[in-house]
Amino acid sequence: MSHAYAHSAGHARGRDLETVLEFLAPSAAMHVLDVATGAGHTALAVAPHVAQVVAIDIAPAMLRRTQELAQARGAGNVRTALMDVEAMHYPDASFDAVTCRIAPHHFLDVDRALREIARVLRGGGVFIVEDSIVPGDPGLDRFMNELETVRDATHVRSLTLAEWQHKVAAAGMVAEQTAICRKTHDVADWIARAGLDDAGAERVQAAFGRASDAAIACFDIVFSGRRAVSFTDEKVILRARKPEGER
Repeated sequence: MSHAYAHSAGHARGRDLETVLEFLAPSAAMHVLDVATGAGHTALAVAPHVAQVVAIDIAPAMLRRTQELAQARGAGNVRTALMDVEAMHYPDASFDAVTCRIAPHHFLDVDRALREIARVLRGGGVFIVEDSIVPGDPGLDRFMNELETVRDATHVRSLTLAEWQHKVAAAGMVAEQTAICRKTHDVADWIARAGLDDAGAERVQAAFGRASDAAIACFDIVFSGRRAVSFTDEKVILRARKPEGER
């Protein structure tokens, strides 16, 4: 599965990744932590613009993909560490910025992860997060989160925009900027990236088949016969700052 994410165009590039960099506003002296780095695409996009990037993940296979990508690009200022974002080993105020892209929906405890991120940020430091979000409507929320769980058992929950704003504030950071982008997914590729067998793929198709008219309209689900071929979801990109003077 780690190879699939390493070669995923949706993770490796796109306007959303450009927005993450714009929100970060990197500088040559900046030390950045990229949490739940996956195959390292965000870390490697940031690396040319900063002093150092530390990329952490709980999956050794993902860190190997990050190391391979860093070596291929000659990114000598990227180092990796096997670590859980919810229990990081770094001292307080260790980093100028923290990034996290398309990962928090896998976190077992988002609130704890955000408190840890705020802890390792220096006063005045920024946190840039991108993740899938769901609408505020309970039925649409339930449909998309159930669909994601059928496709990937490690999915925990995609939040609403309002939940993100509340949780960031509760962790002691101040939201400064948000952007919403829509991403269209080819269902066959989306299923393949999760490493599902034929039976798993059929369960995903069955979940699409249970979509209400409202869900079909909201997520632009396109069917060919009875099989879903594409859908569109939303990602939020949020920039938050840890107040100056806080440790």
